[in-house]
Amino acid sequence: MSYVVGTAGHVDHGKSALIKALTGIETAHLPQEKKRGMTIDLGFAYFKHPNGEPVGVIDVPGHERFIRNMVAGVWSLDMVLFVVSADEGWMQMSTDHLKVIASMGIENVTLVITKSDLVDNDMLALVEEEALEQFLELAGFIPDSMVVSAHQNKGIDQLRHHICNKLDSMVDDRDVGIDEKRGAHLYIDRVFTVNGVGTTVTGSLCGGEFRVGQKLIMQPSGREVQVKSLQSYHQSIDTALPVSRVAIGLKGVKKKEVERGFCLVEARDAPFVTNEIIIRLDSLLFKDYLPGKQSRNNSEVEVAFGSFNTLAKIFVFKGTNLARLRLKESACCFWNQRALLIQHGGSRILNCGAVVWSGAVEKQHRQKLYELLMAMPDHPAWEDYVTINMAMYGYAKRGEQTLDESGYKVCDDWLFTEECFKTTFQQIEQIFQQEQIDMPVNELSGKCQIAIPPLSALLGSLAAEGLLRKNGELYSLGSGKDEAQLSATAKKILDRMIQAGKQGYEAEKEKIPGAQKELRNLVRLGFAVPMEGKIFYEKSLYEGLIKDLLTGYSESERFAIAAARERTGLSRKYLIPVLNRMEADGWIKRIENDRLVLRALEPECV
Repeated sequence: MSYVVGTAGHVDHGKSALIKALTGIETAHLPQEKKRGMTIDLGFAYFKHPNGEPVGVIDVPGHERFIRNMVAGVWSLDMVLFVVSADEGWMQMSTDHLKVIASMGIENVTLVITKSDLVDNDMLALVEEEALEQFLELAGFIPDSMVVSAHQNKGIDQLRHHICNKLDSMVDDRDVGIDEKRGAHLYIDRVFTVNGVGTTVTGSLCGGEFRVGQKLIMQPSGREVQVKSLQSYHQSIDTALPVSRVAIGLKGVKKKEVERGFCLVEARDAPFVTNEIIIRLDSLLFKDYLPGKQSRNNSEVEVAFGSFNTLAKIFVFKGTNLARLRLKESACCFWNQRALLIQHGGSRILNCGAVVWSGAVEKQHRQKLYELLMAMPDHPAWEDYVTINMAMYGYAKRGEQTLDESGYKVCDDWLFTEECFKTTFQQIEQIFQQEQIDMPVNELSGKCQIAIPPLSALLGSLAAEGLLRKNGELYSLGSGKDEAQLSATAKKILDRMIQAGKQGYEAEKEKIPGAQKELRNLVRLGFAVPMEGKIFYEKSLYEGLIKDLLTGYSESERFAIAAARERTGLSRKYLIPVLNRMEADGWIKRIENDRLVLRALEPECV
């Protein structure tokens, strides 16, 4: 199993030196980083777990101006090494970094006191004691602590051993972690071009596997992309496992079409793709910045989650810790995902919270939604999200978590209340009766005011029950098997067609007003089969002719025209159109004057 750990802590407290001592890898890759001796962007390294699996390490910037890069680095971490320099002790950015760690909900943290060779034991004890007190006050827990010196390589082996033990102990917890319920996803943190590969992106893969050749959805653009190549920890691989650092070569995608903050997902409808979200703020986490005090309504803040960040207009609902954010750019996020609010134009952390709702809500429904969101438990499960959706709309996504579905109507990946299912069908029935035309799901979506994914699932269930009929992308009333639903003209034509039998019904020989339109409907509804020469057969008769022709033949056998005439009793005028239709339907293929059987009849059950 793969893991990713990362560093946090004040600038110049020895994070990069610690990583080099742990892994042997220099993480500084930008010229300005090497020149200034500080981490600006995310750096990456790894070392081998005793079981042979790589443990990825992310070097996170410590300077306050790069706090957004820190958020991009810590969102996916299994563990954080919180670094405090023994010669300087706790600093302001130590506080800010700990707030970010707490904001992201990461509790698997180890305090690492670095540069221990620069101070005596008394100073080491004081620095450690102060740091643990800060953890207790700001994050509400006391972490494990280690003392090291990267310069003298003191305590490094013990720290590496400690990291592996801590990661091994969290296996069971991670197996039921929230990321696994979101499906495979990767927030892009770097985009570049590689010779011979093309556009390449990197990020931390969570929630599932990516494979070479696999098609993914790049959100929020919604574009389908294909994995051309995969590399993890400098090794080309066919399958990438969570949680690991991955470089992905994307097929047929230009670099300018990809941005940091985009998210590659396995399932199109797993995340929210939106420009408006509601966050339930952790108002008690940062006592200095209570809801309503840190920002006036309609003011601008910066919101960050995953490797994405953008400006947003904030609206805090009075008397609650719910903030509605109208994002400047569309984003891809997940339910219950942690997000950070940062002061616009600065680096002060205003607050943090979890994404609990996506999309605009009509003004008259907001009070009800806010009450439902406020009633959620502190640590909500997917069932709470389903309950809120049911209360608001009468339907919700099933998700992958175990859920009591009794009392709900199951439609593919969606759940409906019995009342919603019934009233929606009545609404659809009324629409079809009024419009008297077939409609695609997107048109019905607008008329019913239901999003396309849940409506598609409901329509599929109605069609399976015979309450709706589907032809291609169009829906209409009825199953298409009940002649009582046909018009008087259609019934008249169908009767003539049945009477014509093997001679076929030739529409042009009979002058029936509106016959062409009704014939098209009879074909669409499955009552009639069109042949060349404007000849039509009643469907069961055509199916009988197929049976007469193919009985006793196996796949790849041939038969001649003479044999076909003998079996069916058809003259050449009608036999050739029937054979051509069978070829179009994939039953046979013409080989000179013979016909090759492509599909044999299924054996009848006795």
